Amino acid sequence: MYFFYDGTYVGFLTTVYEIYHHGTSHLEGILMEGGEVPLFGAQSIVITRLPDAEKVAAAFEKKCGKEAMRWMYRAFLSNEEGKEMKIFYFMKEGFKREKKIYTCRKEPWVQDILAMCREVGNEAEKFRGILRFSELDDGMLYAVMKPDHHILPLLAVHFQQRFSQKRWAIYDKGRREAAIYENGHLFMGMVEQEDQQVRYSGSEEDFRRLWKNYYRHMGIEERRNPRERRNFLPKKYWGLLTEMEDPYNRSDLPLKGEEKR
Repeated sequence: MYFFYDGTYVGFLTTVYEIYHHGTSHLEGILMEGGEVPLFGAQSIVITRLPDAEKVAAAFEKKCGKEAMRWMYRAFLSNEEGKEMKIFYFMKEGFKREKKIYTCRKEPWVQDILAMCREVGNEAEKFRGILRFSELDDGMLYAVMKPDHHILPLLAVHFQQRFSQKRWAIYDKGRREAAIYENGHLFMGMVEQEDQQVRYSGSEEDFRRLWKNYYRHMGIEERRNPRERRNFLPKKYWGLLTEMEDPYNRSDLPLKGEEKR
């Protein structure tokens, strides 16, 4: 049987609950709704239910511990195709082996999870350093990103602690999802229509101009190393950086002149 879920973490855990209800021997695949539909095999549309998801999460954590729970959650945030079946097999083995699962790190089914967990964690760590917040005309701090993996939940928790006294929003442009923190509360949801005209505050415009000029002049022309710069920060991230709005800063060739004001 193929199980179709809504793509959310809660939906996936509800799917695990359903699979055990029907019997794991009937499982043929776990797929997101809206994707390719198999030509053969029975199908089941899973309705997301928080109570059932919480039961599965509590049971897995009780059996395997917080660390295995963390591996599983971060693996789910990966954009790897077919992750659902790998995570399900990991959970299935976890329910059987319990804490002994930590002695199985060299097994392929654990290595798959750890590899996804590592990729998600590495990208989240990179964005903690390069994410650029800008002040909007209403005083809110706003940042845009387009990561490979679904790291917005991890970043939201990080900045909730770091900027607990601020109003801020992070927008995942690729997934059209936003995290908003205001009045001590964190909200996450989908964005139906993106505002194409971001209105910065007057001081923000000044700081952006100053930062671009500072970045331009802080480097030593004779020591420009385009390859090293691309290795440290791949070009796919450049479009999200304030300093890279300046053609001089984006260029791999020496250019002259000040930014026009």
